[in-house]
Amino acid sequence: MENSAKKIQTSTNLEEPQLPFLLGDIPIDKGQTRPFGGINPHSEHFNNIGQQFLRFFIDHGRLTKRSKVLDVGCGTGRIAKALEEFLEGGKYQGFDCNKRFIEHCNKSYKKSFKFQHFDLQHDEYNKNGIINPETFKFPYKDNSFDFVTAIAVFNHLNFKTSVNYISEMIRVLRPQGVFFSTFVLLNQRSMEAIEAKKEHPFKFTVKEDDGWYEYEKRKFWNVALPEMDIRRVFVNSGMMIKEPIRYGEWCGSPAAITGHDIVAAIRGQWR
Repeated sequence: MENSAKKIQTSTNLEEPQLPFLLGDIPIDKGQTRPFGGINPHSEHFNNIGQQFLRFFIDHGRLTKRSKVLDVGCGTGRIAKALEEFLEGGKYQGFDCNKRFIEHCNKSYKKSFKFQHFDLQHDEYNKNGIINPETFKFPYKDNSFDFVTAIAVFNHLNFKTSVNYISEMIRVLRPQGVFFSTFVLLNQRSMEAIEAKKEHPFKFTVKEDDGWYEYEKRKFWNVALPEMDIRRVFVNSGMMIKEPIRYGEWCGSPAAITGHDIVAAIRGQWR
């Protein structure tokens, strides 16, 4: 995944830590109990995070038991597991670029839940993938879903891929359908918070004109995207964001309800 954006500033004052395995190689066997960013299905945090987001989906995203849901970057199934007992008459589809994660989902969750692997290239999750995510067209018809979500996905994508994914998520969303996803957003307050930090995580040291990256050598470990540019994508697509955006704990927001920033938007108008 190439990012040709002009580098406008790089801080070298902070020593870059030695990061462990690629995110796509995170252990998901029963011998591991660490959260590993919430991916490990054998961690106690796995269920807690899934249930937390289910509550957010219901309270802030109009999710119902009959909703048709698309889970972009479904990983090892945090959201799927939470939805198993909730959806009644609804449908679930999820996809991911990591084949191992999808294999886990297919053997772990409801047979009526559909999981697909697409060989998308990603430096962390599928390094040898052959599909360019910046131009990938989701294989779903227009107006197919009531609710589309991507949790802890956009903080691992560059700006071009993020715009493509948001546009595709909106395309497959029916009128009055809801987009509900997490981001790490750059605005005046969060940039000041980043500059004030003295250590990782969320000390973005590689600064480019369309996004900031936490680590020079592992850029897609963590990515922050400009809020105003992301907002324009929604406005240009006829989406209305549910204000205010719920900024996350990562930047010290006093209104945080989870770690990352939450953006909920509707295809049409909230009413």
